[in-house]
Amino acid sequence: TNYLDRESLGALAGAIEDFAGGVVMITHNNEFCSKLCPETWVMDAGHLETKGDADWMLKQDTKIEDQQQITEMTDAAGNVSKVKGQKKKLSKKEEKQLMKKIKSKLKNGEGLDTDEEEFAFEKDLL
Repeated sequence: TNYLDRESLGALAGAIEDFAGGVVMITHNNEFCSKLCPETWVMDAGHLETKGDADWMLKQDTKIEDQQQITEMTDAAGNVSKVKGQKKKLSKKEEKQLMKKIKSKLKNGEGLDTDEEEFAFEKDLL
């Protein structure tokens, strides 16, 4: 950041704010850093010191949950594939009901859907 003019610094700051991932910044420009970083880690003579609002990470969980999930991906050749969402953790009751349903399907010779089949493999039902 030492050789950037004001417009370039502003553009860089805007790009960092819009970026959805993490950023590690090494800078001597305290004003630039303090506007973008809710928490800073300063390494001085082998000792790490944290400064700022460490609770900002707690607020990130709601931001992540509010983000729209990707359901399809298109590769460079134009092929579209579905993206599975993150699996919901089943309660003991739901797990027991699913096991009963799968055992019944297996007993009757019915086919299992992909999720049921995956669960059956995990629980050594197949």
